[in-house]
Amino acid sequence: MRIAIGLIAALLIAGSAGPGTAQDAPPTPVEAWPLAKVQRLGQALYDQDIAAARGTDALLARFNGQPPADLAGWIVLGEGRNQTVRFLAREGDGFRAAFDIPVRSGRAGDVVEVTDTTLPPDQLAMFRARMTAASHIGALRCTPRYNAVVLDDPDSDGWLVWLLASTNQSNQLIMTGHYRFRISADGSEVLQRDQLSASCIIQTVDPAQGQLAGLNISHIVSPQPVETHVFTSLLYRLPIYVVAGDKLYAVEGARIREIRR
Repeated sequence: MRIAIGLIAALLIAGSAGPGTAQDAPPTPVEAWPLAKVQRLGQALYDQDIAAARGTDALLARFNGQPPADLAGWIVLGEGRNQTVRFLAREGDGFRAAFDIPVRSGRAGDVVEVTDTTLPPDQLAMFRARMTAASHIGALRCTPRYNAVVLDDPDSDGWLVWLLASTNQSNQLIMTGHYRFRISADGSEVLQRDQLSASCIIQTVDPAQGQLAGLNISHIVSPQPVETHVFTSLLYRLPIYVVAGDKLYAVEGARIREIRR
């Protein structure tokens, strides 16, 4: 939903063949997680995406909409409602820390120019993991705009990276089209790539028809909701009713409950 910096956005569409080119591929089952993990990581997805959005807005405001030309992207440090968006700049063949923006409870603080610009190895690996996932997204299926979230993999020493379909159209709700990657600890290798939906669903909203009470979706790539359903419910502040297998689930923010078998 946020305004993307052109160079950063370019990292997320490298190698694409345009939206819609892979919609007809047969669905492939994805790795299914316990619902407690789905709920926890869905909340973490939302928290980091909001922090990145607020940080990007603050940086653009600082530079009157034209950030420095050498900016290469960002990573988000910390978790929950207390995070820091760190913007990186290119330096020779590598990267350096350039600007830090604290985000507390969804509010961005002042843009701080980093004095110690050397990136710790884990931060460099984190950024490399994001770029590795972006270079393996394949043909874009649902939208030309994707935002990235990078989290520690709770089950290994590597990373989990999501590429989240997004839009800058205020009357569109992106329901599907997201990807999840498991990336090696050094950020250089894709260990697993999951396409979290079988098709593209974009809900168009007409304000003249009143407020939406909820959203419905069929999910066929796993037997239960996935973390992007939680993310979407939090993002749009709407319950999402997910039909998966022979069950119906209500995703209400970070809470998932089974309604019936």
